[in-house]
Amino acid sequence: MKRDITWHLEEWKKSHRRKPLILNGARQVGKTYSLKHFGKSFYEKMAYFNFEKDEKLSQYFKGTLDPKQLIKTLSIHAEIEIKPYKTLLIFDEIQECPKALNSLKYFCEEANEYHIAAAGSLLGVKTSQEKGFPVGKVNFLHLYPLNFFEFLSATNNEKLREYLQQYSSFDPIANPLHEKLIKLLKLYLFIGGMPEAVYEYAKYENLKVVREIHLEILNAYERDFAKHAPSQEIMKIITVWKQVHRQLAKENKKFIFSAIRKSARGRDYEEAFQWLLDAGLIHKSYFVKTPKFPLSAYANNNIFKIFLLDVGLLGAQSNLSAQTIIDG
Repeated sequence: MKRDITWHLEEWKKSHRRKPLILNGARQVGKTYSLKHFGKSFYEKMAYFNFEKDEKLSQYFKGTLDPKQLIKTLSIHAEIEIKPYKTLLIFDEIQECPKALNSLKYFCEEANEYHIAAAGSLLGVKTSQEKGFPVGKVNFLHLYPLNFFEFLSATNNEKLREYLQQYSSFDPIANPLHEKLIKLLKLYLFIGGMPEAVYEYAKYENLKVVREIHLEILNAYERDFAKHAPSQEIMKIITVWKQVHRQLAKENKKFIFSAIRKSARGRDYEEAFQWLLDAGLIHKSYFVKTPKFPLSAYANNNIFKIFLLDVGLLGAQSNLSAQTIIDG
């Protein structure tokens, strides 16, 4: 599946400012797939290390964090010759080994000839809390669910994507193409951009299974709340999460805390909001008083709306059927 992040990864590889890379993004948006595809396509070799599946890996980082020594031990472990500039090292689920995360600092300072890309579930949450985070020693990229252009590519509509991206006229698009685009847009509004859901539709065109995938992903996210969130914040996180589609369904101009409970205040839910933001599961959209640049200068931080990371998941959370979205 073609992802636009590949272009950004190519730019990272060629950049004279290249440092070890951290690829952020919510769970199941395709971080591992994108890094593996990039490694196979643009390097002679790829060395993949998963700190969650292979618990032995963390032992290599308990002693010295000397990059040269780490390269030797990791090469033996993976049975791959790790060559400077020629091999992409992928540290997946790196949040499971804080010292591996910290080692990126030393790779940057002492062995930047080795190309390293790190990713992990809830890495945004972990890095916001980690004291040993290598500040200033890493590059960042963020991966989101597929956008509409990526969706067009994934559903065998590459020519239509190219046409749309190159279209610069203010004249209306020809009616047959316009109708096709509207149909595809409605499909996208139901399917969304989670890679598994898009792949299912692209291969089998089964919208029933697509919705099942949405619900599985939502359930996985909710299990993450109980597993990874601070115990005192779990119920608040769940409450905010459940409120997103309900508040968007109303004609509210902002997120209303009293809809949660009458005495609720914004400060009571600050940590819950921040956890969901750090996890990449929600987006916060602020009210702008005046439509002028820069928009941030006119934003009111006390008035905002909350959106889920993916429109398909939002539809599933709202229990909207394919017929309602596509035919409605």
